[in-house]
Amino acid sequence: MKAAVLHGPGDVRFEDVPDPSPAPGEIVIRTLAALTCGTDLKVVRRGYHAKMLRPPSVFGHEAAGEVTAVGADVAAFKPGDRVVAANSAPCGACRACERGRESLCERLLFWNGAFAESFLVPARVVAKNVLPLGSVVPEDAAMTEPLACCVKGVADAGVTAMDRVLVIGAGPVGLMLTRLCVLAGAHVTVAARRVEALVHAGEHGARETLLVGASGTGLKFDAPPGASFDIVFDAAGAGETVALALSAAGRGGTVSLFAGCPTGTKVPLDVTRVHYDEIRILGSFHHTPAAFRESFRLIATGAVEPAKFISARKTLADLAQSLVNPAPGALKTLVLF
Repeated sequence: MKAAVLHGPGDVRFEDVPDPSPAPGEIVIRTLAALTCGTDLKVVRRGYHAKMLRPPSVFGHEAAGEVTAVGADVAAFKPGDRVVAANSAPCGACRACERGRESLCERLLFWNGAFAESFLVPARVVAKNVLPLGSVVPEDAAMTEPLACCVKGVADAGVTAMDRVLVIGAGPVGLMLTRLCVLAGAHVTVAARRVEALVHAGEHGARETLLVGASGTGLKFDAPPGASFDIVFDAAGAGETVALALSAAGRGGTVSLFAGCPTGTKVPLDVTRVHYDEIRILGSFHHTPAAFRESFRLIATGAVEPAKFISARKTLADLAQSLVNPAPGALKTLVLF
C-alpha cells in the first residue's frame, strides 16, 4: 500500500509499505479521511517524536475509515464497519489511571500511521477508544481526537457561563478551545499576532479579538483599560505567550498552559501575585476515553463543525508539501483517499 513515510527532518516520502495484518484484538482500518495537526508539523521539522515514533516511520494519528480486517477475539467490530479510532488508550491499572488521571497513564499506548491507505489499531485502543461513525461522515469524524484534547482542557480549566475567557493563539487548537468555551456560555476573547488569523475567531463565536504585538519587555495587546480574564488559555506554546497569559489572568483566575512549549522553556513568575490573587496555573495534556466520546458527540450533533477548521484538501501523494512547507495561516489539511 502507499503511505507518507517520515525519514528524517523535513524528509517525507510517498512510497510503498507492507499492508498491515491484525494480531489478536487488533483491527485494520482502510483510511477514508485523515487530518494534519501541529504535532505532525513538529514531527516533520524534528524528524522524530520521542514518545511515538522513530524514522523511517509512517505517521499521522487523526483519521476515520472502514474496518477491513479484524484479529481473533474482536467481537465489537467487523469488516465494513465505519469507525474512528483515538490515537491512544490508557492501561486502566496504573496509579495515574486509578486516580482518574488517564492522560498521565504510566503505560499510555500510542499508535501512528494514519497517513497511509490503511492503518493498524492496537488491541487496547480497539477495546477502549474506537467508536462507530453512525451517520457521521469520515471527513468530520477524523477531527474527534484533537477536539477531545480541547474538551479535556476546557473541563480541566472549569469554564462556566459566567467566565471571561481569553484564548491566546488562533490556530486550529485555539479555535477549538474558543468554540468549546462559547458552547459553555463563556464570553470569549481571542488574541493572536496576525490580523488574518483573527478573522476565523468570530466564525467560532469569539466576541472580541486582540492583536498581539511586541514590547520592550515581551508581548502585549491593546486590551480595554482594567481588562482581566477569569480563564486564560495559552494555545500558542511559546515562553512569551505563557508570560502574556500569566499577566492577563485576573484575581482568582486560571491559566491553562494548553499548548506544549519547547523543552526547557522557562518564564518569570510573580509568586506574590499568584499567592494573593489566588491564580491557578495548570497544564492539560492529551485526552481521555471520556473526552474522546464527548468530542464525538459534539461533532455528531453539529455543535462543532469540523469543516470550519480545514483550510486545505490534499491527496496522500500531495501531502508532503503541506507538512514540510505549510502555508502561512494554514489551519488543518484534510487528506482524502
